[in-house]
Amino acid sequence: MPRDIVDVAAAGTVVAALSLALLALLATVTSSGADPRADVGATAVLLAVCLPIYLRHIAFAMRDTIPPGASYTAAVLAALVLGATPVLGVSWLNTVHIVAVVVALTLRPILAVPISLILVAATAPLALLLGATEQHALWLAVTTGMRVIAVYTLVWMVVALRRLLDAGAALSERAVARERLRIDGELARTVQRALVEITACASHAEEFTARGDRASARTELEALVDVSRHGLAEARQLIRGFQHPAFPHEITSASALLAAAGIEARVELPATGLPEKADESLRAALRAVLARLLRDGAAGPVVLAVRRVDGDWVLECHIDTLVPSSGSSA
Repeated sequence: MPRDIVDVAAAGTVVAALSLALLALLATVTSSGADPRADVGATAVLLAVCLPIYLRHIAFAMRDTIPPGASYTAAVLAALVLGATPVLGVSWLNTVHIVAVVVALTLRPILAVPISLILVAATAPLALLLGATEQHALWLAVTTGMRVIAVYTLVWMVVALRRLLDAGAALSERAVARERLRIDGELARTVQRALVEITACASHAEEFTARGDRASARTELEALVDVSRHGLAEARQLIRGFQHPAFPHEITSASALLAAAGIEARVELPATGLPEKADESLRAALRAVLARLLRDGAAGPVVLAVRRVDGDWVLECHIDTLVPSSGSSA
């Protein structure tokens, strides 16, 4: 799942929240003739004051945080919105939802839920007191509740996407860290085993030298040299293998990395094995597929399959048809 999906969702949430809040201005324009208290200019000025406070709370909430002084700014917003209602008339009640949204995003659920419900429920009685019909009052209450749910849900979705991506990155880092620890452990064990054998040979050679048994000492020294060479060769082979691992091991590691990023992957290799000369081309194809999947995501579980096509080994990536999925090919 790409990082820019969070930016797109956040931008869409801000636009939707702003559009819903501006409905009060539109309602004031359309009702200016029927309601003598409807004042387009005053409504626009008050919205210009309230919207920055509203959008500030939403912007911080989408980053899964609460702005500094959130309780005070929420109280100021509530005072502006509720205080201006008797002056600006029924059309101004379209902004009550911004107070409920800010309350839901700022306060603890034990306080936010009842306060938001009270604000939504109070919309209808306030509308009746200001001269609205019962149908209009009911419509204001219903639409206020729907706006609160819509904006809160959009913000929650942005937060959930951000947490999901952060969790995938953390899992990927853990997978890399575990692989590094495994490599360090294997290399350390190889070197340590060689050092133990070298120390033993050196100790035996010293004992034989002290006894004057030069032939045995020479034999131990030759064994010491052989152990040193063998240990060095093993270490070099391990390092070379870690730098250029066998393709089956590399594609298995890629599958684990995809799983850590939240993409289920299954590997299919030919039963006859792979020739060494094909490893480099397959390795390059695997890197390209891995980068694309981690960048763009996948519509469902994927299969990484190695096939022989026209005499050449190729890597194919497609949706796993054995697992139910509503997406298309990756």
